[in-house]
Amino acid sequence: MPARVLVAGAHGGIGAAVTAALDAAGNAAYGVDRDTVDITEPGGAEEAVRQAGAKLGGLDGIVHAIGMSGRSLGDGPVTDCTDEAWHEVHRVNHESVFRLLRAGIPALAAGGGGAIVVVGSALATTLAGDFLTVAYASAKGALVPLVRSAAYAAASSGVRVNIVAPGLVNTPMAARALTDPALAGSMAALHPLSRRALEPEELAETILWLLSDASRTITGAVVPADGGWNLR
Repeated sequence: MPARVLVAGAHGGIGAAVTAALDAAGNAAYGVDRDTVDITEPGGAEEAVRQAGAKLGGLDGIVHAIGMSGRSLGDGPVTDCTDEAWHEVHRVNHESVFRLLRAGIPALAAGGGGAIVVVGSALATTLAGDFLTVAYASAKGALVPLVRSAAYAAASSGVRVNIVAPGLVNTPMAARALTDPALAGSMAALHPLSRRALEPEELAETILWLLSDASRTITGAVVPADGGWNLR
């Protein structure tokens, strides 16, 4: 039976690539985004899981690919970051993961198990020199203990939970960064393996592997799909 996967953030760069890759591989994907079901709002995650399960006849996997940059709200170094940026970035990038894990793990367990993949960031553990965004980095960093705790609690039910941590990916959210001359000039240093920004399709391949039975022994991990960013 093809895998049945809920993709949250299906209209974004990485989420759209994951949905397309799932479809191309013969899987059944159900995508939601804030213009359909907003999982960052109370009750949204439960509704997304309910809709996906009903549409697909059950769930085998979940991908959390929702994220936001807080630059326009004032994210930056800790001495400059605004309250608005701090709270909104954490609400979208961290709290929504908690909500989806809380709703999704029981749904997967009820079907005998499955896999959840959360899109994190290399910025959770590695700084980018002068390009500091404390709200974004701390929200992504907070995913690590959240996912590890969820993975431990869900393991006996056959549910795996992992993070894929990319570097800079060529998506609409990263457009401002990708056009920054200083950052563009640092690309080879930031990504010593790829020496360029990553493509959403490259991340999708890793995510599909983490959803698949090929990674059945892996849970609670942070997979650095970052072109070597973490090695700096």
